[in-house]
Amino acid sequence: MQQAIRGLILAAGLLSAAPPHNNLDPAFDKVPFDQWLAEHDSKSSFHWSVTVPHAELTFHQRLQTHVEIKLDGRDLETRRGDGRLVFLIQITDRDGRKYQRHRTVDLSKLDENIAAANIQYLQNAFFLPGEYRLAIAIFDLRTGEHSTREAEFRIQPENHRFLADAWRALPPVEFTGNEESPDSWFLPEIQGRLQWADAVHAPARLGVILNVAPHRTNSADLAALLPTVKAISQTGSPAVSEHVELLDLSRRRAAFDQKGFDEIDWPSLKESLSDSNTASIDVHSLSESRRDAQFFVSQVRGILRDSKQPCVLLVLTPPVAFESGEDLNPISLEALPACRVIYVRYHAVVERARPVDPMFGSRHGGHMGAAPPIYGNRPPQVVDQLEATVKPLNPKVFDVDTPEQMTKVFVEMQKMLQ
Repeated sequence: MQQAIRGLILAAGLLSAAPPHNNLDPAFDKVPFDQWLAEHDSKSSFHWSVTVPHAELTFHQRLQTHVEIKLDGRDLETRRGDGRLVFLIQITDRDGRKYQRHRTVDLSKLDENIAAANIQYLQNAFFLPGEYRLAIAIFDLRTGEHSTREAEFRIQPENHRFLADAWRALPPVEFTGNEESPDSWFLPEIQGRLQWADAVHAPARLGVILNVAPHRTNSADLAALLPTVKAISQTGSPAVSEHVELLDLSRRRAAFDQKGFDEIDWPSLKESLSDSNTASIDVHSLSESRRDAQFFVSQVRGILRDSKQPCVLLVLTPPVAFESGEDLNPISLEALPACRVIYVRYHAVVERARPVDPMFGSRHGGHMGAAPPIYGNRPPQVVDQLEATVKPLNPKVFDVDTPEQMTKVFVEMQKMLQ
């Protein structure tokens, strides 16, 4: 029986780690997953644990946590160098809908000291608040040995009516992948969409300026600001017209510009990020470096002049300190239509360390996937000279370093658009 199962799995290509196109993973059809669960795993060949930490709000304005599997490396010592180990994860929501994902470990690539370590697998996912049931199987493709676990867990609701309304159209569970940055920040594969401004019915225009620049914007900034821009684009209201610009101040150019869209053009935005973060800056840009602030002012004026409808302008930026001699003259209000302005100054924070699982103590090993960040304390205040250039517009200023603080920006945007 085990031999037949192994042959069927291998023929079906279970070893692929590609995500399924819907909630269900075809890999589960190739194994007796429900039968394994019914066996209650009385004689397991593996020593392992599974946890689901408390869900954290992310800058996507969605709750995220991860299924964390830790497998004792001593169970892999005799398996090292031959075959594959498969992790199958299934989550069932309160309505009985199932969400599945699998991943494999190539045992030929295990370190020769694996017995002194452990394997850690993290599967991230977005959740809606509610009750869920988790079922996991570990399966050795070569020997047919398997082990299962089942557990129930709860995702606590956010104490915020605004988010509950914005989440109405989201699926209860969406697995996220293990892409490299910047895809890991933007998460282009996620299909669920917020509806944070669906209460806006009168025509309105929302302009968004995302400020980046080499040597001024780091990966921690983009890890927060890119998902924020994506979330902002998900208004849920056909009455809201959007215009998003990504500004490269060091080169004084709009690296990305998109108007009137249903979804942000991620391939183009991603390419513009790559161009903006290259190390080289041309000689002309260096010679004009004292005009960076006025370039920003001109772009703000351009977006405001294009606004024929009641408008809101949102500026997303890390703190910007210019070199000595920079022209910091503030924006002129001449010939500008009335428009409400929100200025968000994002302060990158240092991630707090996660607690060590007591079952495994200080033993360390390889892991797959990455856990969502835990946001810590804001670093010492740095100088920001950019805000003063738009002070005549009387912007509402937010200093933000956590997703919860960014939620307040969304609430303010909704009020201004109505």
